Amino acid sequence: MILRVYPLTEPVDGEVTAPPSKSHTHRAVLAALLACGRSIIVNPLYSGDTEASIMAAEAFGALVKLWDGLLEVSGVCGEPQAPAKIGCGGSGTTLRLASAVASLANEAVLIYGDVTLTRRPMRPLLEALSLLGAKTVSRNGYPPVIIKGPIGSGEAFIDAGVSSQFVSALLLIAPLAKISVVTLGNPVSKPYIDVTLDVLEAFGARFAREGYSVFYPESSGYRGTKYEVPGDYSSASFILALGAIAGRVRVHGLRRGDTQPDKAVTRALRDMGAKVRVGEDYVEVERGDPLEGAELDLRDSPDLAPALAAVAAHARGTTVMRGLRHLAFKESNRLVSITEALRSVGVWARASADSIIIKGGYVAGGRAWPHRDHRIAMMLAVTASAAGAPIEIVGFERVRDSYPSFLEHLTSLGVRAEVLRA
Repeated sequence: MILRVYPLTEPVDGEVTAPPSKSHTHRAVLAALLACGRSIIVNPLYSGDTEASIMAAEAFGALVKLWDGLLEVSGVCGEPQAPAKIGCGGSGTTLRLASAVASLANEAVLIYGDVTLTRRPMRPLLEALSLLGAKTVSRNGYPPVIIKGPIGSGEAFIDAGVSSQFVSALLLIAPLAKISVVTLGNPVSKPYIDVTLDVLEAFGARFAREGYSVFYPESSGYRGTKYEVPGDYSSASFILALGAIAGRVRVHGLRRGDTQPDKAVTRALRDMGAKVRVGEDYVEVERGDPLEGAELDLRDSPDLAPALAAVAAHARGTTVMRGLRHLAFKESNRLVSITEALRSVGVWARASADSIIIKGGYVAGGRAWPHRDHRIAMMLAVTASAAGAPIEIVGFERVRDSYPSFLEHLTSLGVRAEVLRA
């Protein structure tokens, strides 16, 4: 799809409700798969990525029903079937979590995805599973992978310097396999580990821990439960960025006390001069006068980089976003895709191995390719709101991977967009 997004002729001023959290939905679906009994997941996200996790749960033997905006999952009580293969689409989270689940089964499982998934590293997780007794095959540490369990108990050592999802995958199976999880080095995106623990504990798991270094399961499985998915700070960051650039927006469904790492968007937008108000269940952002470039540390919230890059493109001066080394291993190499997309529409942007530098103040407009990455497509759409000319986004359909209602929300706030080619 090619989408043309037009600059606004007047400021935005409106409200939307955040989509459900993709991270929580993935984890809740797979915890429900492994649980004994029936689980009800309230307010799940239905997107390309989460549908991959739902289909993986079904392949492992769960009975899944969708009704009235709910997911009903009848779990396998810690004994997943071993399907011949599982397709993960473009979902890296499904890839990592499903690989861990496959190690509980006693037959080989092929796990694969689309072309974007073939670039997602798997070596640290495969090595950890192999040391526990699994047999693994991969394409030099990248998908597709084949995993054959079952693994034994003991200590799982994991290098989480590339992705915290490796830790989350091992935590998911730790109560069932009776393994302790030991991280090597300094894990990236630590708050995502907290999100994982929050979800698993809602399904009855208990863990003792030593910071982010060692995690000990204190329970032996999961129980069916009713679980409500919160709003997604990561997806909402794009709408909040729109408010910072072009007027005022309020996003409902964002809990003040949430552990999501991308809650850090509120602090980052304040640092860039936006007016931010946080309620118990909403965040409101209004354009500052003026927006200013800032130095931002995003090591624990790298998914904010595209949304904040859109703000930086319109901010006066220079923005430096640091702690981004692991962006190279996302749906695209976001160090490259963010800077190339911005340069395509007239913004000075440069990346190093760990940072992105953007000199903002004016966006010319033009045509850009988001590298098959949903967050880059949303970044471009938000950037267009105050550009000097329309921006045409080639491949906008990838937004469905994480935020299917994004275009609807954007246009409800007054942004005008036109599909040039489906």
